Amino acid sequence: WTIVRFIFMQTDYVTFNDFIRLVLQVPLTKLGTGLVGTVLAEFFVQLFWFVGIHGANVVGSVFQPIWQAATLDNLAAYQAGQALPHIVTYEFMALMVRNGGSGATLSLVFIMAFLAKSDQIKYIGRLSIGPGIFNINETVTFGLPIIMNPMMMIPFFLAPLSSIVITYTAIASGIVGRLPGLAAPWTMPIILSGFYIGNGDVRVVLLQVVTFVTTGLIYFPFIAAWDKKKYAEEQGAE
Repeated sequence: WTIVRFIFMQTDYVTFNDFIRLVLQVPLTKLGTGLVGTVLAEFFVQLFWFVGIHGANVVGSVFQPIWQAATLDNLAAYQAGQALPHIVTYEFMALMVRNGGSGATLSLVFIMAFLAKSDQIKYIGRLSIGPGIFNINETVTFGLPIIMNPMMMIPFFLAPLSSIVITYTAIASGIVGRLPGLAAPWTMPIILSGFYIGNGDVRVVLLQVVTFVTTGLIYFPFIAAWDKKKYAEEQGAE
């Protein structure tokens, strides 16, 4: 390693750490915090989940360090009174996009719990509200199920991707301010998390409400069709 260090001292990078940062971290950060890269990352999260693999863990092994670094960059800029460099941060993904867990299923479980006719779907919905508020949704992804269910595949992809586009556009256009890098656990409930990570900016909370309603509108026709199917099966069994 002394030899390696000596070699790098003869270059513009000076150190191995700076080489890694400039050659790998900076380009990956630009990719992972841009709209296209973020959408692609979340697409693969959903794709893995749909076949029963924990997509957030798989994709997060690559992108989470990038998003967490973006959070720290924003925090440093905020503390220095400078412009915040990143739109997409870890909190952007965990607490603005994935309301209710991967697939942004919080609005879905409320629809299931209070609008479904099928006893099975209504029960699963009410069972899922508690964990869903804390962004845990295995009860609905495996219980409905969403996994391996072609009828629920389309909204499961569209809901979080629409949340990314809406949230990114709102922040990029200046309607909502960039997140100042306040770290929060991914289990923090909606509304409370928006108020905290936005440092009291009510616009962040309102943006969470907008994405909650939007994802609900996306899920509604699909869960209504699935509910109709399950209700007919229950009536036939009786």
